[in-house]
Amino acid sequence: MHLLNLGILAHVDAGKTSLTERLLYTAGVTDELGSVDEGSTRTDTLALERRRGITIKSAVVSFPLRGVTVNLIDTPGHPDFIAEVERVLGVLDGAVLVVSAVEGVQAQTRILMRALRRLRIPTLIFVNKIDRRGARGEDVLREMARRLDVPLVPLGTPAGLGTRAARFVPGLGPSVLDVLAHHDDDLLRAYVDGGAAGVCDDRLRTALAARTRQALVHPVVFGSVITGAGVDELITGIERLLPRADGDPDGPLSGTVFKVERGPAGEKIAYARIYSGTLRVRDRIPFGDGHETLSGGGRETFSGPECETPSEGGCGALSGGGCEGAFGDGRETLSGGGRETFSGPGCETPSEGGCGALSGGGCEGAFGDGRETLSGCGRKSLSGPGCGCETPCEGGCESSSGDGRETLSGYGRETPSGRGCETPSGGGRDLLSRGGRERRGAGREDRGERLRARGFGRGDGGGGPKACRSGQEDGGAGRRMREPGRDKGEGRRQEGRVTALAVFDVGTELRQDGVGAGRIAKVWGLGGIRIGDALGMPGRACAHHFAPPTLETVVVPGSGTDRRSLHLALTQLAEQDPLIGVRYDELRGETSVSLYGEVQKEVVQATLAEEFGLDVGFRETTTLCVERPVGTGSAVEFNKKDPNPFLATVGLRVDPAPPGSGVRFRLEVELGSMPYAFFKAVEDTVRETLGQGLRGWQVTDCVITMTHSGYSPRQSHAHQGFDKSMSSTGYDFRGLTPLVLIEALRRAGTLVHEPMHRFRIEAPADTLGALLPVLVRLGAVPESADAQGPAGVLEGSVPVARVHELEQRLPGLTRGEGEMETAFDRYAPVTRGPAPERPRTDHNPLDRKEYLLNVTRRVGD
Repeated sequence: MHLLNLGILAHVDAGKTSLTERLLYTAGVTDELGSVDEGSTRTDTLALERRRGITIKSAVVSFPLRGVTVNLIDTPGHPDFIAEVERVLGVLDGAVLVVSAVEGVQAQTRILMRALRRLRIPTLIFVNKIDRRGARGEDVLREMARRLDVPLVPLGTPAGLGTRAARFVPGLGPSVLDVLAHHDDDLLRAYVDGGAAGVCDDRLRTALAARTRQALVHPVVFGSVITGAGVDELITGIERLLPRADGDPDGPLSGTVFKVERGPAGEKIAYARIYSGTLRVRDRIPFGDGHETLSGGGRETFSGPECETPSEGGCGALSGGGCEGAFGDGRETLSGGGRETFSGPGCETPSEGGCGALSGGGCEGAFGDGRETLSGCGRKSLSGPGCGCETPCEGGCESSSGDGRETLSGYGRETPSGRGCETPSGGGRDLLSRGGRERRGAGREDRGERLRARGFGRGDGGGGPKACRSGQEDGGAGRRMREPGRDKGEGRRQEGRVTALAVFDVGTELRQDGVGAGRIAKVWGLGGIRIGDALGMPGRACAHHFAPPTLETVVVPGSGTDRRSLHLALTQLAEQDPLIGVRYDELRGETSVSLYGEVQKEVVQATLAEEFGLDVGFRETTTLCVERPVGTGSAVEFNKKDPNPFLATVGLRVDPAPPGSGVRFRLEVELGSMPYAFFKAVEDTVRETLGQGLRGWQVTDCVITMTHSGYSPRQSHAHQGFDKSMSSTGYDFRGLTPLVLIEALRRAGTLVHEPMHRFRIEAPADTLGALLPVLVRLGAVPESADAQGPAGVLEGSVPVARVHELEQRLPGLTRGEGEMETAFDRYAPVTRGPAPERPRTDHNPLDRKEYLLNVTRRVGD
């Protein structure tokens, strides 16, 4: 039986959840219809959902429909929970958009249709409530065609509108041929040659199915979920017009997590759509955000199904695929004894100075067959079939501080470990543990001229700017240099073992040992899983289709509520909805959250009370602004030069980027100029510091370029252990980066931008004159006015901070007849009054003396 992952979407109160209940009842899954008003629906499982009569969390239920098994996902309709809808869209094969025959096209209807069109998701439209008084037929069709701006194909006509006897009469009208001919050349040719009589109904229906599956046209069915009118025709459309789920169950594993919840014992449960391969219990799988980046171990992960052709002298690696790689398939494992094992289907010969390594074959390699054994006496032995290349270090194995091994964690902390010796390859060989930590040979030799000869920059910390060209090797290791975290993500990839799986089957959950491509599964065992993570090979990117939250409020603990418990509870809520954006102010002991609206605030409050037993209140909601650089600014601080108290050299340049491009971090220094963990520490700190700009708002739409780098290599006094006071650690780079970045931002300058909503007001034409002055006083910008008989339409933009006030004043200005819909439009510069500021929650790098006091416990001059 074919599979179809179907989403039900609508504006709040259009009948979306009621349609889900009707489909379950028709399919025989339930014996009686669930009611939203009575709180007996199958998909609204939360007590708060049943009490308020709205959907807050997406829910999945499965049922068979005439030859196709449908995984139906019911989504929230209220705009405050649009983030929940966003996460579902990427896993759908098709959708049903519900529109009310009484209210017609509403604000959320337009937003949802734009997203569906942008993602090219095949969509049927179900016009509900034809039995309600005031229901419209042709008027709603014209309104949808005009306001949704999509080609519509009515599958019939409604009859008896506004009565309990209202019904849907199926049949394709004469306008169908005109609509389809615009998107089907063969149909147009047949129409021109023989007229309407030359196109038979079968050919018309075949063309309709093909163009619907391509999301070029949208069939429309009228009906009522209360009486069941039109539901059979909708089911027929779902079965015949929407595409089936595809995917190769024998291919490489690829899936996406769209929901995370906690089980009764506090365990994480992930809801995932499997696009390719088969997920099995006890499988150990990689998961993470799948962005292209250099991870903690120097490994490159490419998002998407195709391998990027590596540049000269480097080797591209594709996580989970059959792409050539310096590390085989991109994985490198380190056993306890220091043996390095490369796995993968192929090997690309790196540039001069190194050998290509191929596991299991006769490929010559710097490490033989990929194994390198380090003996206690410092001798390096190479083993493996066909090893014709031996490149030991000059003069044997160089070591430092006794054991000669240095371990750099993902945060750059150095700790000596193990026994034996380390044999650096050029500027250091990367060893990866399974957990993704980086063990790096920092080149335990007298660094001086040897490092400079190898192109590693200045070991004394004064490394000036160097061109980072593609394909540059770090000491002949054959690795290609990349811009760490060139996308917005940070390349978080880890592994976990699947302990249990369940699929949705005929209204229930069924435990299974394996889940194949096309299915939606519940996954247990992945403790670090997050919404948007890719399972296995990164596939479809988890992009944002709707506006981010534009409001923020401080959560105030009530009497008897522990602040730590509150922070933990909010953190768990953020796992289920990452856009809540929990922000903790250490200095004031306050926790704030990001919101879409007041209803979401009430839901958070009720959830904390019912699920965690925490009594909380909220301060007044404020608007979330952003800062954007207006120019270019750069700053640099050098190692061992006053007033820099850190053993690090960091230079950064800030450049503005186009709106909506986010933050990009790139290098103008050689990646081999210092240990990779130090670059990672700089990048991570840059992204963290940009969370609070010159006026406390998040800085976005900019390019941060690292222009200078340098560090003090591992040093110690004679016959003594490692001395951190003489050697750079990740702490130095994390401490210095905020000072350099804020100074670069100060020189570039930033401008505060506030969120703007686009509004559309329908009101009596004679009231528009009174509306315009009020809109101007509220900072709104009217852009168009259109009088349509006795009614008038005003469109424009208004600051989000003034939307609530406009909604309150509208009834009095329009004699109670005005209607307004708003939606996020853009961020615009603040032009009225002084730029708003946000209290800082960091160590305040704007004040150097205060910052150093907090970070280093000593004050610079």
